[in-house]
Amino acid sequence: MIKINLLPHARSARTHRTHKQVIMFLVLCALVTAGIVVMSVWCGSKISGLTETVQKKQEQRQAMLSRVARINQLQIKIDEIQSNIKVIRDIRLKQQLPVIYVDETVSSLPEEKIWFEALSLNAKGVMDIRGVALDNQAFAGYVDDLRNSPYVRSVSTQRTSSRQVMNLDLVEFQFQIRAGPKASRNDHETHED
Repeated sequence: MIKINLLPHARSARTHRTHKQVIMFLVLCALVTAGIVVMSVWCGSKISGLTETVQKKQEQRQAMLSRVARINQLQIKIDEIQSNIKVIRDIRLKQQLPVIYVDETVSSLPEEKIWFEALSLNAKGVMDIRGVALDNQAFAGYVDDLRNSPYVRSVSTQRTSSRQVMNLDLVEFQFQIRAGPKASRNDHETHED
């Protein structure tokens, strides 16, 4: 014999399982939603913290850029002042050069052997000298001494002749000195080109 159970509990068991699954699904959705909300709040606070940090860094950068601009302005002023100091030193040196050139010419002069009658110095450092020497050797030695001087660029003899002064046979001379530092080979090549 066959028994058929037509009672409704089998259905209610299925409905009960379905209710459990729906509740589990809703709990899972609630947990996922809560996790998303927590992550969103955490990311939002992280983003606001980073935004604040970026803003502070940009403010620091602006402050640094203004300081750098001020330092650059001061450096330009320092460079201008140093340039002015260099110009002043060059002018002072150039003011002393004529005295140095004449001193170099006179200090090389052998005593009691050579006498100057005329000496002129122009703005370009060219000295024209005229005078008398005791003899040719004294004059030649003096010219050689001048050529070895660091302040004499060149010496060119323009004229020598005999001259009698108070029964003495003297050598009359005229020569030109170009004062200044010695010209290097590169200077000569540049002038020749």
